[in-house]
Amino acid sequence: MIYTSELFEKVISAVLCSFNSKTTNDEKQNALKFLDDLKENQPILCSTISFELLKQTTNQSILYHFSLNLLESIIKHKWNILKLDERNLIKKELFFIIKSTYLNQIFMNPIHIRNCLAKCLVEMIKRDCFEKVNTTLDEMINMIQGITQIQDNNSNQLELILLVFRFLNEELTIYAQSIQAQRRRQILNQIQKRLNDILSCLIRISNDLLTVPEQHERLTQTCLLCVNSFLTWVEYNHFEQCESFLCELFLKFFQLNSVKLRHASFECLLSLVNKRLARRQLQQQQQQRNKRIASSASSALNCQQEKLFLNYFLGDNTLEMFYRLLISPTNSIEELRAIVTNDHINCLKMLGQFLVKLSNYLLQLFQQLATKSIDDNDFLTFVNERTYSFLQFLLLLNQHPFHLLSLNSYQALNLFIIRQTTLLSNEQFCLKLIFNLKQSLHRIHFPSSSSSPMTTTLMDNENEILKTQYMHNQQCFIYVLFEYDSEEQFFWKFFSQYRSELQKLIKSFIGLFFSETVADIEMNMSCLRSILENLFIYLESLVQRTPNKTCNSISTSLSSIYLIIEWEAFYLLLDHVLFIVRKELFSSSTITIKFQEKCHSLLITSTIKEQFLRTLKFLLQFTPNLSEHIHGHVLNLLSCMFFITQHDQTLAIQIIQRLLTTFQSYQQQSIAGIDKNQCEVMQIQSSNAFLYLCKNFTVKIIDYYTELFPFLCQLYKNEFQFKKTFLSRTIDESSNPTLKLLDAMQILFFYKLIHQTTIDNNQLQDFYELIKPIYDILNISLTADTLTIFIEYLDLCSNRLEPINIIHYRRRNLMLALHCLCLLLRYVKQQQFDTNIRSKISMCFRPILFDYILKVTQFCNQLYDQQINPFYDILKTNLTYSDTERQLYLGTYESNNVAKAMIPSTVTPSSPPVSYVRLQSTSNILIDDERLRDYLHRLFDICYQINGMYFAYDTDLYYLKLNDNNYLLTTYLQKILFENFNTLPSFRLRIVLRHFCRLFVENYSSSIGTDEEIIDELFLKFLNAFLPYIQQRLTTMWNNLLTTTMNYQQGQYSDEVIEECVCVLITRDFIDIIRYFIFKTIPGQINSTSININKKKNKINIGRNNSESMCEEINGDLDQIDEWDEQNTNSNISNKLLNNSHEKLDYSDLFMGMIKMSRQNSSLALQLFSNIIQILFECLTFPDAYCINRFLPIILPITKFYTDIIEKHVNISSLIDIKFLFQCLLKALERHNENESVNTNLISLIGHIYELWYNQYGQQLDYVLHQTIPQINMELLNTYKTRLLTNNDNNNNNNNRKSQQQQQQQQITERERRDTFKNLLNPILLSPMSSRTRDGLNSINPFNI
Repeated sequence: MIYTSELFEKVISAVLCSFNSKTTNDEKQNALKFLDDLKENQPILCSTISFELLKQTTNQSILYHFSLNLLESIIKHKWNILKLDERNLIKKELFFIIKSTYLNQIFMNPIHIRNCLAKCLVEMIKRDCFEKVNTTLDEMINMIQGITQIQDNNSNQLELILLVFRFLNEELTIYAQSIQAQRRRQILNQIQKRLNDILSCLIRISNDLLTVPEQHERLTQTCLLCVNSFLTWVEYNHFEQCESFLCELFLKFFQLNSVKLRHASFECLLSLVNKRLARRQLQQQQQQRNKRIASSASSALNCQQEKLFLNYFLGDNTLEMFYRLLISPTNSIEELRAIVTNDHINCLKMLGQFLVKLSNYLLQLFQQLATKSIDDNDFLTFVNERTYSFLQFLLLLNQHPFHLLSLNSYQALNLFIIRQTTLLSNEQFCLKLIFNLKQSLHRIHFPSSSSSPMTTTLMDNENEILKTQYMHNQQCFIYVLFEYDSEEQFFWKFFSQYRSELQKLIKSFIGLFFSETVADIEMNMSCLRSILENLFIYLESLVQRTPNKTCNSISTSLSSIYLIIEWEAFYLLLDHVLFIVRKELFSSSTITIKFQEKCHSLLITSTIKEQFLRTLKFLLQFTPNLSEHIHGHVLNLLSCMFFITQHDQTLAIQIIQRLLTTFQSYQQQSIAGIDKNQCEVMQIQSSNAFLYLCKNFTVKIIDYYTELFPFLCQLYKNEFQFKKTFLSRTIDESSNPTLKLLDAMQILFFYKLIHQTTIDNNQLQDFYELIKPIYDILNISLTADTLTIFIEYLDLCSNRLEPINIIHYRRRNLMLALHCLCLLLRYVKQQQFDTNIRSKISMCFRPILFDYILKVTQFCNQLYDQQINPFYDILKTNLTYSDTERQLYLGTYESNNVAKAMIPSTVTPSSPPVSYVRLQSTSNILIDDERLRDYLHRLFDICYQINGMYFAYDTDLYYLKLNDNNYLLTTYLQKILFENFNTLPSFRLRIVLRHFCRLFVENYSSSIGTDEEIIDELFLKFLNAFLPYIQQRLTTMWNNLLTTTMNYQQGQYSDEVIEECVCVLITRDFIDIIRYFIFKTIPGQINSTSININKKKNKINIGRNNSESMCEEINGDLDQIDEWDEQNTNSNISNKLLNNSHEKLDYSDLFMGMIKMSRQNSSLALQLFSNIIQILFECLTFPDAYCINRFLPIILPITKFYTDIIEKHVNISSLIDIKFLFQCLLKALERHNENESVNTNLISLIGHIYELWYNQYGQQLDYVLHQTIPQINMELLNTYKTRLLTNNDNNNNNNNRKSQQQQQQQQITERERRDTFKNLLNPILLSPMSSRTRDGLNSINPFNI
């Protein structure tokens, strides 16, 4: 084919057709096919067409775009097949375009056209880098050297060259993995040779552009970004001589009015500081390693150079410029809306990074000054002055309305505080920082509208502080809505992180006052005392400004809203300060006793002690009525300050009375149906405050146990009496007051039980008081003997035969009783009791299991059985995913993040931002069907949690005999697990495996007794039925997912994502269940199911006696469904290498018992062992790499066990299909062929299995290899088989020394085995298995029944 005008026009028509929305799909496909064929088969012709298109002056942008993409494709993919003269022709034509007027026409098009042309040149540089002369890179450098003056006729050419350099640097740094290492080194060498030429040109051009920045704004921006691309990787010594010039140059660009140039110059400044900081770090490392280098003249500090550098970046003029241009560009809200753009936001983000880098730089400078004797006092004074100015600048930035910049300023300050502890003695600095933290902790309130009521209130108000706060929040609002879609998204996406970082800073800051390495402890304690005094003074003023009575006009005013926010922020600050003080001075601490006593004497003076006590008394007399949230903060502050009651015992009693009487008062109001929302908030706050006391002051609270416990029991019983209010039917473990009250009671009870020398019946009677309300409620709720009555009792069909509040009461009480039982079981499981106490407590729990838990679990299962549930058709819409589940599986459930974004004063986020209360009131209204769906999900979930915990705590249940011929194990499994197992949907099966089966298998251990063999056999029968069934369901689920084409229509796509998520989670739980059966768990270690739960919930599950900050006692919101990473950290069973002997693995007694029975030809044991082997191999074929990681290390040793047993069996084919197992290994290799680390181990395993089975099943293995890889390397395979035969002969004839030596020489090494099979299986690694093979594999899969 040759170039003709007709062909050229045809190409243009095809391009326009393919991008025309009005053409048909067939026309587009034909056009694309024509263009693809041309590009694939005629590279030279395509290059000619491409250049002709570029020379057309009337072309559309789309034709330029196509021509450049075509040219780039030829250079990328066809360059090596072109002849030398053809390559030179393409290069010549391309440079002709660049040097001609055609370039101006191209550069009039959108930016992606210019970028595409530059990338063509980059690709050409990469391709001809190995040529000795006339490389593209040399040509580009010569061209930029030839441009001595910037003019209109060469500006486009210059911009293109700069783009080429920039993109080339990005290829060498950011995208370095995409270039071959040798090619990358060659290009770097070429650049290094001409680096001085390039940099001198770039600096000269940048300086020239400074005189005409407005005329060539785009060119100037390109030049600065090009310089920055060199700054990111070129060694600093290339810039060191001109460092001052560059600093001054970039700062001049920064002061220009163009935001784009400001952004580009800021990137250069940031890179320059990074380079200098990296060099400083390298110098310090070298000096630490080599003292001779440290003492040399070259390591001496250049004071003059340092002074220049610091003056450029931390001088008053520079800081003032940053403030004027970025921090406070305007005071007008309307003007700020116009200023806030992407470039402005990016500049602020870079300023934040810049501040952190400068902090690090200054700190390293101080570290260097500490190790050297500097005689230049002027320099030392200068450094201290600049540092002070910088710290004041950071304090100023704390209140910047852009939250990320504010956060960066705090992070920079934190660096100084940690490493320059002398700041702790600067009282003015510390008080300012504390003030800023209070303002920043919760400074956000976005009025729903700036219209009449709010504006009028503001204008009529003469409070200047309020007006300032309002204006500041409006500025924050502008930044928030520019980056986030809504206020709600901002709260859960960023503000949670912002607030948690500030909390860390508070704890770090206050904790440093108690560091034993601090030189001046007296000054530090004096400063901390001033902080506490100021906080208490502020608290008193806050109390005085809070009205005791509320009227509608006050409660809805802007001033009252800000007052509530002020309380939230101040409580959060004071709580963290008091937490550190209490931890260090009034409890077990990391500091020595002597130092603790010294700090105590210096800090808790008589004055501060009196102020503590006066504040406590003041708060005890204060009962705010403005907001229940403020009242909650007051209660929590009383708990936080409880440690000071050691100086006044009467205050301790008053605080306990205040908390419990508040709870009782609002409980009675709630029972009477008065102001439900306020009562609920106050019960949560007061119960949480009391729980805090019980956790952290258990020894002190236990002194009042005799009077306290009966009162608590009455409050606990009253919680089940709510009948007149519309209560929530679901129970939130993180905020429910009943659970908090019960948690406090059991802490006190078990502490007294454990520390009491003798156990009497009265002591156990107290435990009955905890159990009895649960038993009574379950007795009322579960009188039903059939599913129908159960459905009618809870009105699950919404027939409304009973008043709605009665139905809500029933649902709520059943759920609450189950949660209370779950809490008791969870806590009891963690206690270390003697056998006598544990057995008595178990006897209290068992009747509930037998009488009610089995029944309600059975009802939950039957709901999904169409044959048993007569209302299935009515209920089926509510038996699907709840919205909560759907969001959890899709990863869009944000309640946890929202909770963190709020200001919690207790375990629960009960004090959300006022603005968020408004958001919730409009966005979180659930319809009844969704509430019912969520209720059924939670009911199912809590039932199986309880079932699992019963067996985890009371292991005697495994061996319990109901009568002479019947064990609980048999009856229980028939009723709970297998009766309705087939009808459970996958997302409910996930709950069963997660909460019950994992614990059920993990906690089973063979007992020593007369029934040991019987129970073991029963458990093996259970596993023999259970494991193959789950494997079959998983195989079906994975096959459906792999064969179903993704439908990206709305709704259907999310359902498929959920199905995949559920499938993965079930697979991982199933794998862990198998491992629990095979291996022992490590003694003394918490079981893996709870390891990561405890990481999230360690505030309630472990460490009850640990000191905790109330604001940090986050209990975790919902039990997260999608714990994808949880099981990855399971360290109970260590992975062994493939070639390790099986004796090194710690197998469970039950598994070893199964092997023993298999050797005795037990049909049950052989069948179960065969199922285990089959499951292990088939799980490798699942797409989830977790299966590979878990099973690869254990397959070989277990298969050796199995092979040793079945070799003595006559009819092996009746037990296992060897061909299928080997096919699974090959399919697994194909499935995971992109994962190199997995492939290496998998290939090694295939080699080991082939050797293990070759003698007896060699023909079957070879058949599978030939079937899977028709083009297999027979010569290599035969050579390997010969080696195997030789080894076998040596093994059979090892009676003399010579044969033993031969055996050692002939032994196949791990590397030889892996390399051999890698070469044999290369076709699988390079290309997927054929559909025929895949179909054949599925057809012989015994699980696809």
